[in-house]
Amino acid sequence: MTFKKILLFCCISFLIYPIYGQTSCNCSQALKQLISKIETEYPGFPEKVKQHNDLYQAKKSILNKKSLNAKNEACVTLLQEYLNFFQDEHIVLRSLTVARKKVSETMASPAEPEEEVIAKAINPEVFYIKIGSFAYENITPVKDLIVKHKEQIENSKGLIIDIRNNGGGTDDVYQPILPYVLTNPIRIMSVEFFATHTLINGLRDYALKNMKPGTDSISEAKKIEDDLKEYKDNIGKFVLYGDKKVLIDTIVLHKKSPTQVIILANRNVASSGENFLFSCRQSKKVKIMGTPSMGALDYGSIREFKFGCDNYQLLLPTYRSARLPQYPIDNIGVQPDIYLDESIPDWIDYAVHYIQE
Repeated sequence: MTFKKILLFCCISFLIYPIYGQTSCNCSQALKQLISKIETEYPGFPEKVKQHNDLYQAKKSILNKKSLNAKNEACVTLLQEYLNFFQDEHIVLRSLTVARKKVSETMASPAEPEEEVIAKAINPEVFYIKIGSFAYENITPVKDLIVKHKEQIENSKGLIIDIRNNGGGTDDVYQPILPYVLTNPIRIMSVEFFATHTLINGLRDYALKNMKPGTDSISEAKKIEDDLKEYKDNIGKFVLYGDKKVLIDTIVLHKKSPTQVIILANRNVASSGENFLFSCRQSKKVKIMGTPSMGALDYGSIREFKFGCDNYQLLLPTYRSARLPQYPIDNIGVQPDIYLDESIPDWIDYAVHYIQE
């Protein structure tokens, strides 16, 4: 696996790791060490604190005093209150003790899984696709869906793609759809990785674990270290991925495709779901309908960051978008072309009528 492909592996599943360390921190300890980790290794820290430093310092002071007496779930709430200052959905903190208890309760009464990938012809003119998640496991179902319904999609006047409540995953899931949606090459902003030892060690471990059988391990390990050199030489700084801030992606379009595409999105669309909206809105035949998305796209590629308290798990993003600071999306969201309010109970029906009018 090339180093480029490793860096493109931008999301990890939110799993609860069954590994418990030896260092269990009290609340005051945990807060101080969490603050230190955020201030030195979270890529969004400088930008998010720059204009609100007085408020940030006051928040830290109040929480440090509260942490002296906080225990168990009260401590988890306090730590989360600190992280909420940054308003970044890609920062995740878990108490492993509380998480283990919740997993046990869920296993005792498992919920019925909801079907995430659905396709159907609403009428001879309109085809409907729902993708509830861009999780890695949906890559194959979406590919299969496109192959199975190829003729129906190509011969439809309108295509409705419903990604409401899609919290993201990997951009690979929606790639087979783009040739039916786009009308022209699209501009994609690159990212800047924040060089930390956590990022470097994570990339190295991932590369070593994915070496092909029969590979000369010594020469491959040397190549990996050479690839990591730019990051090792720039600890605490941002490193641009690739050599350009803006990439032009020329998707090979299908000769036959719908003339109108409606994408339904709501407040719960985030991360790679918003990447999908960004790409598709550059097409001349796309309308986004619904509400603004969540706004969780400025920072990404999360991985676990150890902060010295093994009774907690901390996940942080490792890059920022090259859009920043000129074009932030966090807590703003991708705006729809047509806003659908609560007076429209059936968004699919509205989209169908829009296409047919």
